[in-house]
Amino acid sequence: MASITLKDIPMELHAQLKNEAAANFRSLTQEAMSRLERTFQIDAALTAKRDQKWIDEAIASGPETPLTKKEMEAIRDRVLRGNNSFAGFVRAP
Repeated sequence: MASITLKDIPMELHAQLKNEAAANFRSLTQEAMSRLERTFQIDAALTAKRDQKWIDEAIASGPETPLTKKEMEAIRDRVLRGNNSFAGFVRAP
């Protein structure tokens, strides 16, 4: 298993970590590892929530009716030709 060494930890932070380790019946190393793991779990949850919000916003702002196959092919063709400007794209009524 890999290891790391933390240097120059502020005294207050070390004391807080030590107190939390004792309260949770863990060693200092176990407490630090648990807290690191938890930060990654929280980051993943927040990222998933943010991404879902973006997806929901994108769906909500999309066309009221789905694009037709012809419209999708026109977009694909423009992208493949390297013309990524969709300013001139007009939907058929």
